[in-house]
Amino acid sequence: MTKGVTGTLKVSNDCIADLAGYAALECYGVVGMAMSDVENGVTRLLPFNRLRNGIGVATEQGHVVVDVHVVIDHGINISSVSANLVSSVKFILKQIAELDDVEVRVHVEGVRKR
Repeated sequence: MTKGVTGTLKVSNDCIADLAGYAALECYGVVGMAMSDVENGVTRLLPFNRLRNGIGVATEQGHVVVDVHVVIDHGINISSVSANLVSSVKFILKQIAELDDVEVRVHVEGVRKR
């Protein structure tokens, strides 16, 4: 049986972004993380070691907001992938970082055939 430890837990935004990125890649239909260049209108698929660049973490009105930018697989229902992604990111952040009040926003930056 585990025993609770008193104190506070502080988790950095980078750690939250890494956890969210790994959770996103485990979701069915997600090809990878994306980063958009607004000036040029180009979206790039990020390599595995740069997942953090496709995740935005902020605090709004006392709760954590995670923006996840992804490229999804062609032919997959975007709504289903988004719902699964939100659920997975919330679950991993609750289990590992002990964050209960998290808002996850999914931004589908592109669709790609594998």
